[in-house]
Amino acid sequence: MLMKKVALFFCGLLSFCCHAQNISSVFGSMPKDLILLADSIQRQDLMNVYNSEFSGNIKDKLNGKMVLNSFTEDFIELQSGNFSMQIALLKLVNDSKIICLIQTVCAPVCDSQLSFYTVDWKPLNASDFILPADVSWFIKDDTDKTGEGFINASKSLDMDLMQFSFDPKKLELAQTYTTPQYLSKEDRKAIEPFLKQEPKVFVWRKTGFK
Repeated sequence: MLMKKVALFFCGLLSFCCHAQNISSVFGSMPKDLILLADSIQRQDLMNVYNSEFSGNIKDKLNGKMVLNSFTEDFIELQSGNFSMQIALLKLVNDSKIICLIQTVCAPVCDSQLSFYTVDWKPLNASDFILPADVSWFIKDDTDKTGEGFINASKSLDMDLMQFSFDPKKLELAQTYTTPQYLSKEDRKAIEPFLKQEPKVFVWRKTGFK
């Protein structure tokens, strides 16, 4: 707990010392290794198109179509083919901000990578801000995990695929277990009775997602 408080203090200090406190600055200064599809000029073009009277898209570096689905002061969502990215500026208790980055690839089943940074893109420990649910959370509470039906059905769950999606209006982060979508129709039908249908939802509480 003490280490988390220290981490939050330094996050706030670093954020306070930096000038990039809006999504435009954060998106424009994003390191190239985090967004290989678009350089700084293409990113600026995307924001310009979104703010103009004309709808349209920008070509990414692979000649795919890149578009902004959402663009506010504290949130941006980018889509390019089967890849999507959400960037959210989250307020801490001292009103400084950190970055929550969600990168999702759907090929075809969606799987996300969740990470956190200071506003000048210094990496932060994700575990200081969220403890994602593991697969066991998505199994119905009344399931007999020693039963033959569950044991046989769960054998097909040989990987853990999770999709994260942030709602900037509610400050909610939804975690969805997507592995069942990867299964054959027969295997999916066998395991679905044992699984919860709703996602795990976290709410941002200015110190982390709870």
